Amino acid sequence: MILLLLSILCSSGIYVVFKLFSKFGINTFQAITVNYYVAAAFGFWYVGDYTAVRGTFDEPWLLWAVIIGLLFISLFYIMALTSQGFGVTVASVASKMSMVIPVAILILIDPDEGLTALKASGVAAGMLAVVLTSAKDGKSQTTEGASVLLPAVLFLGSGGLDFLLAFVQKNYLETAVQYKLFVPAPFTAAAVAGTAMLILRSSKKRQPLEWKNFAAGFVLGMINYGSIYFVLRVIGSGILDRSSAIPANNIGIVLLSALIGTAAFGERLSAKNMIGVILAVVSIGLLTFKSMGF
Repeated sequence: MILLLLSILCSSGIYVVFKLFSKFGINTFQAITVNYYVAAAFGFWYVGDYTAVRGTFDEPWLLWAVIIGLLFISLFYIMALTSQGFGVTVASVASKMSMVIPVAILILIDPDEGLTALKASGVAAGMLAVVLTSAKDGKSQTTEGASVLLPAVLFLGSGGLDFLLAFVQKNYLETAVQYKLFVPAPFTAAAVAGTAMLILRSSKKRQPLEWKNFAAGFVLGMINYGSIYFVLRVIGSGILDRSSAIPANNIGIVLLSALIGTAAFGERLSAKNMIGVILAVVSIGLLTFKSMGF
C-alpha cells in the first residue's frame, strides 16, 4: 500500500506543478523537455550498475520504451495545457478516466486477470466518481471545441499508455534492477523527441532559454520519475492484480488532485463533485479490499 500511496502522491504532484507553471510564467515546453533529461539522468544513476546501463540497447523492451517515451511527451504537453486551462481536477479526471481501456483489455486477453463482483463494483464506482468529480457548473471560458478535444485525446492516449506500462511490466520486468533500468529509457526517448521539437519551434519563433524553466524542469523531472517508477512497482507488486491496481491508482490520483485543487487553488467543488470524491474513496476501498487482509 505504501507503493500505491507514493504513486498517487507523485502523479498528483505533476498536476500541481503544471498549475504553478502558469502562475510563475514558466515556458511549459522547455520545462517539460528539461524534465525528461532530469528523470532519465536520475534513473540511470539510480540503477547503480554501469554494465547494465550499457546494455540498454540490447534489451527486448527497447522499442516499447521508445513508443512509451513518445506518448510521454505528447500527453504531458496536452496535460499541461489542460491543467492550466481547465484546472487541476479536470486535467486529472480527463486522463485517469481512461482506466477503463487497460482494465477492459487486460480482463479480456489475460487469463491471469479475473472479473470479480468486487472488482466490477470498484471500477463502476470509480467511473461514476470521475464523472461526478469532473462535473462543472456553468459554462467554460474556453471554446467548446477545445474543451471536448483535449479530454478526448487525454482519454485515449492515457488509456493506451497505462496498458503499455502494464504489458511491459508483465512480460519484461521481474527484478528490481530491471525496473530501475527500464524507467529511464522512455524518459530518454522523450528527451530526444522534446529537444528536436524545441529546436523546430525555436527556428520558427525564437524562445530564449531561461534558468527558471530549467529549475521548473528539474522539480518536475524528479516527481515524474517517481510517478512512473512507483506505478510500475504497484502493478508488479502482486498485492493487487493489474486490472485492480491501475484503477485504484488512477482513482486515488483523481481524489487527491481534487482535494489539492480545492485547498491550494480555490477550485470549488459542487455537490456533485463531493459525491464523486466520496465514491472515489469507496471505489479505492473495493479495489484494495483483498490486499488489506479482510
